[in-house]
Amino acid sequence: MFERIPKSAWYLLITCLWGGAMIGFQLIRFNAYNLDEGAAMALLLNWSVSDQVVNPVTTYGGPDFRALLFIPLGLYWPGSMIAAKIFALIFCVVAALYLFNWCRETEGDESALIATGLFVITPVLIYLADTISTGPFLISIFGAGLYLDKKYRASPHSISSLYFTQMLMIAVSVTLHPMGLAYPLALAWQWHTNPKSDKQKKQIWAGIAITVAIILVMQTGWISIAWGSNPLSSLHYAIMGYNLREPYLDHWIAGAIAAALLAFLIYRDFKRLSQNLMGSMLLGSALIGLSAADQNWAMIAAALILYRGIPALIALNKSIKTPGFMGQRGLVFAAIMAVSLLFMQADKSYAVQIINEVLTPRDQLIQRLAEEAADPNQPFLAASQWPAQTMIVCKRDVFKLPPPRENSENLLKSLGNITHIVFDHRDIKNNRLAHNIAELGGYTETVDIQPSGVIVKIRVSVGEPLNSTGKDLESIGEHPQKDSIQPPAQNK
Repeated sequence: MFERIPKSAWYLLITCLWGGAMIGFQLIRFNAYNLDEGAAMALLLNWSVSDQVVNPVTTYGGPDFRALLFIPLGLYWPGSMIAAKIFALIFCVVAALYLFNWCRETEGDESALIATGLFVITPVLIYLADTISTGPFLISIFGAGLYLDKKYRASPHSISSLYFTQMLMIAVSVTLHPMGLAYPLALAWQWHTNPKSDKQKKQIWAGIAITVAIILVMQTGWISIAWGSNPLSSLHYAIMGYNLREPYLDHWIAGAIAAALLAFLIYRDFKRLSQNLMGSMLLGSALIGLSAADQNWAMIAAALILYRGIPALIALNKSIKTPGFMGQRGLVFAAIMAVSLLFMQADKSYAVQIINEVLTPRDQLIQRLAEEAADPNQPFLAASQWPAQTMIVCKRDVFKLPPPRENSENLLKSLGNITHIVFDHRDIKNNRLAHNIAELGGYTETVDIQPSGVIVKIRVSVGEPLNSTGKDLESIGEHPQKDSIQPPAQNK
């Protein structure tokens, strides 16, 4: 009887059950706090186009192509964070299903079921769903690319809609994250090692080269990429869970263990991974992503550990050649229990933080700015290091940070009607801007200064210096330290 039910119905049921569990256990928040900046920019662009609302989002630079994926959100649910979070959950399930099908084809049903069951409860997947980050979308694009490549190879036409659709998927992938470059590189490699014909191989290579070149020249995407992030810390949080009160680079011990396991599995299965398109894309992502080893990279790494580690563990257990269930699957069963308990404990801790409305240091700063924007009768026009998320939270117009000037007078002239500036004053990239603001003295007021950043209020009319500004502003720009957030420059 169950065999007569189509797969699409099963997939829909799984999506509803897993998504309902995430919402029911309060693992997803339905507000804009802890939102990925690129996702916020894409959402704002779709919402403003759909509702024909003019806002400064067009001044933020080129968005990544999540804006294309978010078109249904703009058409049917403009302004709804609930719809955006559910949309992200759907893509998480899509990513898991693509990984399941890939593992089932290469390793069998048992490995695919176990790995996918653990993958959908990994803290990093839930965290990326909550923040609407690029990781799940990237794996979904990889899976779609694998499907399109199979269809294209089976098609008698060398230039068809499948060809151009695959080029579009490559464009989307490249804009999401530097790891997205693994898709065109893996596709080019697969057509080099296993071409259908020399003519089609050249056509594929030409399409890849043109598509990637156009996207790179456009300089779109790669929003707030965490260049130089510590991969050990990212892996630690991906496995042990996210304590929103703690600094980002505090822990690495569990990450070191996971990194060692990842390195072993890549060394062990390098040839096997490079023989198929999905394996090549995951492998390339893991290697390219080391330059920006954020939580999106950590999700790719966790997927590789699970989907290559489970088959390796099953093979090891079989080699023991002990009769009975515990002899044949004892190690696998113990590993499943230990990893499941670890993941569920981390997920529970994350849910408690959401229930208690614990915010990251950056979100606390934006929340404080939202208090300044709460009165609609008071003039408010902010410039923020995180303009898209700040605009959604504050529900007022927000621009990008102004570029630093030669002196404070030029900066003051360039601000125009801006009333507030919020940024991380310890970020070395903001050092010159911080000194410009510190020199303004009587034209500014420090609203709040926190470890994550500072809120500076610009006086609407220039008059006598404010007595409360000197000491706090002198400290802005001191002791800069490297930060992973790199906002693109703005020329006003």
